[in-house]
Amino acid sequence: MNEFFSDNIVHFWWSVSAFVVFVLILLKLGVKQILAAVDAREEKIARELKESEAAYTKAKHVRSELEARMRGAEAEIAKLMGEARREAEEHKVRMTEQGRVEIEAARNRALRDIETARNTALVTLRREIAEISLLVAEKVVHQHLDGAKHEELVSSAISAYESSAGKAG
Repeated sequence: MNEFFSDNIVHFWWSVSAFVVFVLILLKLGVKQILAAVDAREEKIARELKESEAAYTKAKHVRSELEARMRGAEAEIAKLMGEARREAEEHKVRMTEQGRVEIEAARNRALRDIETARNTALVTLRREIAEISLLVAEKVVHQHLDGAKHEELVSSAISAYESSAGKAG
């Protein structure tokens, strides 16, 4: 083994020297660029990670705001629905009361109309009775009545009344 080692020691040193030179050249030329690229990549990843965390935080904030607005909107809708129900109930009560008042007014007008018609009929009846009585009294005063004359007088008064009522109606 010594022999192998002694025969190849020159090759070994040349290989080690070449390797060291290669590493030095690599360090001189490539490692700085590779490290710079790695550092830039790390910075980019870190920046993107911060941006994504900021976007996530903002999204959570927006979501919580939207949820709060939704709860507010739901509360507002419930409030408006309650007000609408209350107003509808008030309108129903007003309309019912208005209908009741109108019905009562129509009933009172009808009763007044009936009473007026009744009074008019009574006045007309009294006037006609008075006219008949006046006709009978005129005839009685002008003539002395016996039984037949009395019946004739009443018949002629009724006929006169019927003919005057026929002309007036």
